[in-house]
Amino acid sequence: MAVHRGRALPEPAPTVTDAGRIRGANPGDLDRVAALWIALSEHHASGDPLFALRADAGAEIDCLLASILRDPEAAIFVCERAAVLLGFCTVRIDRAPPIQLEVRRAEITDLMVCANERRRGVGRALVERALAWVEERGVERCEVRVANLNVEGQHFWRSMGFGDLMDVLQRRL
Repeated sequence: MAVHRGRALPEPAPTVTDAGRIRGANPGDLDRVAALWIALSEHHASGDPLFALRADAGAEIDCLLASILRDPEAAIFVCERAAVLLGFCTVRIDRAPPIQLEVRRAEITDLMVCANERRRGVGRALVERALAWVEERGVERCEVRVANLNVEGQHFWRSMGFGDLMDVLQRRL
C-alpha cells in the first residue's frame, strides 16, 4: 500500500473504459507485461539500434518488473479485455535535490499498446490512469521521453498535453 503525507493510499478499483479494463498490474501479469516490453523495445530498435535488447535480457526484465511492483513510488498499469493484455504503462516518482523548489516529479517511463489496438483509446486510458496515480500522490508534474524518430509517439504525447521541456543531446564515441 502506498503512503502519501503519512496516510495510506488504498489501491484504486479497476476502471472500465471503452478501451478495456484498466487496473494495477499484479505478479501474475508480469510474463505478459514482459512480452509487451520486449515488443516495445523491438519497435524502438527498428528506428535506432540504441534501443536493442541484449539476447539475455529476458531474466533482467522479469526482475525489473518485479522491483517496480514492490516500489511504493512506482506503478505498472495494464489494460485488458477478455483476459487479453492490450497494453501497459509504467510510471514512477523521482526526487530532485532538495535545493530546488520542485523536489518531486513523475515520469512515465514506458507505454506499449498492441499494434492492432492502437488508436482505440487504450494508450490514452492507461496514461490517464497513470496521471491520476501521480496526482493522488501530490506530484504536480509528469515527464515522458520520446525518441525523435518515433513520430507516432511524438504525436500521441503531444495530444495528451505534453510539450517540449529540454532536448537530450547525445554523442556516440
